Amino acid sequence: MSIEEIIESLKKPDIMKYLNDITQIHMYTKHYLLIAEELSESGMTFLQPLKEHRDAYDHFSRILALSLKDDNIKDKNKYIFENIKKALGHEYRAFFDTADWLTFTCRKYIREELSHKSIRDKYIKEYDYESAKIFINELPFKISKFREQKDVSNENPMIDEVNDYKKVMDELLEIYKNVQEAMLS
Repeated sequence: MSIEEIIESLKKPDIMKYLNDITQIHMYTKHYLLIAEELSESGMTFLQPLKEHRDAYDHFSRILALSLKDDNIKDKNKYIFENIKKALGHEYRAFFDTADWLTFTCRKYIREELSHKSIRDKYIKEYDYESAKIFINELPFKISKFREQKDVSNENPMIDEVNDYKKVMDELLEIYKNVQEAMLS
């Protein structure tokens, strides 16, 4: 199978849907992974998402390598489709690993900073402390629910689960920023 034929196979609507989801999830993961790295007190990188990205890339490489292989793969279109699905699974896991790490880092920071009366008092003057407190206290249960529902073989669209978790992270990051501002004021 030539590269041109492989590219044509990737243009099929069912594969294009997966490619769109892969791209979207990858870019979200990259965004939040960079934030998590910056917020990490130790400056460390969490390697698991990077491993998942590498594994997703490997599935893309397998598809492109069809142009180099002999004809021992009977149904090449099925092979392409299965590898695209596997790549999506790795991107999905990379997102969840990143989200779990980022939410842990943010929650820890928020709780520690707001445990200081002077910072908490500044926060209360500028922001809705009670709403933030409720959100932070409910967060472990929301995250637990995301984790329980996470399933690569699930028929639910993975992108919906990613977008739901993304909304929670965005709200958490807003609280994080507000705590920082209160601390610095």
